[in-house]
This record gives sequence, C-alpha cells and structure tokens, in this order.
Amino acid sequence: MNKKIIMIAVQVLVLVAAVGGTWFFMHEPAPEPVAAVGADDKPADAAPNAKKEPEYFSLSPAFVVNLQNERSIRFLMVEIDLMSRKDDVFSRVEQYEPRIRNDLLMLLSKLDRESIATAEQRQALQNEALATINSVLTIESGKGGVEAVYFTKFVVQ
Repeated sequence: MNKKIIMIAVQVLVLVAAVGGTWFFMHEPAPEPVAAVGADDKPADAAPNAKKEPEYFSLSPAFVVNLQNERSIRFLMVEIDLMSRKDDVFSRVEQYEPRIRNDLLMLLSKLDRESIATAEQRQALQNEALATINSVLTIESGKGGVEAVYFTKFVVQ
C-alpha cells in the first residue's frame, strides 16, 4: 500500500512538472505597460519619425469639364480625395475650397483626351493637382499640407 501511494505521488509530481514546464515555455511575457501621455498628447517614448494616421477629405461634388480639341463633345468627370497627416489642413481646405475648386477646374479644362490617355499622364495630372492645391493653401494661409491627391473616379465620355 505504501508503494502505491509513493507511485501515485511521483506520477502526480511528474504530471505537475510537465504542465508547469509546458506553461513556462509556451507562455508569452506580459506586455510592457503603456508610457504616460505627455502634455502634448504624444506618448513619451514615441519614435521621433512615427507617422500620424492619414486623414482624407473629399472635394465634392465631382469635377466635370469639357475636353479640348475634340471634334465631338467629350467630358471628363473626376472625383478627387485629398490625404494629409497634419491636423489643421482640412479646415483650411474647407475655408479656401471655392478657390481650390476654381484652380482645379482651370487645370482640368486645359486637358484633351490624348493628355490623359496613359497611367503616367494621369499620375502627372495628380501631381499637378497636388501642386495647385498646396499653392492655393500657401498663398492664402502661408502653408500647404496636403500630401496626396487621389482620383477616386475618373471617367472620360
């Protein structure tokens, strides 16, 4: 009887050691505590080159212009979205939106079908639109801030 109790105790001890060892090697360490947030609402240990999440702004309604140098009437319809990671950019875009829309319409109305035929040409147009928007913002408020222009719809008819 004594021998049975010792054997059971050894088996329980081996089982507990196996479970404990498995748990020890499989258990992930606890996550480090989150750093305190400073007065400027940025984490104290944030990497200096960590990027803020992008924000988007849609210039609506869509831009519709006649294409130049066509025998038949052709139209271009473009929906434009803007991207920025700076806080006050879209409030300034809203404030100066009439002038931004005007300058973009002037840019788009100079186009003909051949000037937007390839992806490279449309990318160049995006870059021109970005420069136009940041130019208006810089002239009116002293700083740009729009990082990218996206054509979310691009229809030639």
